[in-house]
Amino acid sequence: MDLSFGFCSTPRNALHWRKVMKRLFRFWYVNFLIFGGIATTVGATLPMVIRHFEWSYLAAGGMFAGSAVGYFGATFVTGLILPRCGVRRVMMSGWLLQALGLGFFGMQESQALNFLLFVLLGLGQGAVEVSTNVGVVNLEAPGKSRLMNLVHSAFTIGAMAAPFMAGMLEWFQVSWRFVYAGMALSAMTMLAWSFGQASMLKYSLSEQVIPVKSEASNGIFRDPLLLLMASVIFFYVGAEIGISNWIAEYFVTMHHCSPAVGAMMVALFWAGIFIGRMVMGTGYAGNRLGRNLVFCSLLSVLTLALALRSNQAWSAGFFFLITGVGYSIVYPCVMSLVGILFPDDKSQAIGLVSTSGGLGVFLFPFAMSGVAERFGLDNGFQFYLLLTILMSLCALFTVWLIQKRNDNAHAYPDD
Repeated sequence: MDLSFGFCSTPRNALHWRKVMKRLFRFWYVNFLIFGGIATTVGATLPMVIRHFEWSYLAAGGMFAGSAVGYFGATFVTGLILPRCGVRRVMMSGWLLQALGLGFFGMQESQALNFLLFVLLGLGQGAVEVSTNVGVVNLEAPGKSRLMNLVHSAFTIGAMAAPFMAGMLEWFQVSWRFVYAGMALSAMTMLAWSFGQASMLKYSLSEQVIPVKSEASNGIFRDPLLLLMASVIFFYVGAEIGISNWIAEYFVTMHHCSPAVGAMMVALFWAGIFIGRMVMGTGYAGNRLGRNLVFCSLLSVLTLALALRSNQAWSAGFFFLITGVGYSIVYPCVMSLVGILFPDDKSQAIGLVSTSGGLGVFLFPFAMSGVAERFGLDNGFQFYLLLTILMSLCALFTVWLIQKRNDNAHAYPDD
């Protein structure tokens, strides 16, 4: 596969830089593969956890909010400290926190203790996600998003594998805690790998590769375009992660499937996201990021509505698969646009946009679980359809504002 990297280099040391970039890409790829598995473990095991602890939907939503609290705080702080602390320290901290949160979850029945463990999990996830996005943006060739799509496709591989493993364990009546133990071991493996990559990661974040400022440019956090892109991610992450976390329970409750089949539906949803990201990462060489963003956003609205109107499990599963295809490029596309449009403040801008996603994951579980508890899980999923519609509207306004700035000042990439 031909990978185009964006980096500054003289012809004499171009070959050396390309080798370094390929090593970095492999690191980010495996890193996000494991990260994807951890991200979907909770949703895949949700029906089993709810029935094991006899939690209500509100209690389960509170657990999700715990991880979102940690994620929300970590994403913003990571964007600010990354240029100073370095990616290796941040990555190691992130993987350690995830290992602790996963390894000890469910060992005690205390909701308060499990909530705190999910806060640790979210802190680790936020640190790893921002570090990875910043690293990949700085590998990307100008105006492209192929590497971002490929790395985020690795996320979906893990996101499919973990639910599949959970479903198989449930099928053979093995405790769901083995899934958490396996993910905690994977996190420790990534911690060890990050520890052993000191020279590569430090060198990759030197000024030659990623010039960063010590402080964000004045007004960047008030820029309407950046705030619009943050709004896209705010609604997107709330809908995507919400569906991923609850789709297993949705099929168990609404379509009377077994918990094992429900776990497989998580994998099916992420299979759609994987398909979309692989197509964009390997088969698309253009730079129409904005138009692709709008098309896929509208596709997700249509197919999610059809999934929720389906009376048969197989048809609902099919439309959830296509909904995943629609969601697939939203996150990598927006992150690539942020890197292109705010080149001097990449880590801060990406940190802000990631934080908006954490805020969405923090706010919406309470709202959705409250709706589901009072009006039923089917109406809870209608809430996710509303979030997807709002995401699409923000995407439309984002592309409109980019085009307007192009027309006025020709200061942004043609889209």
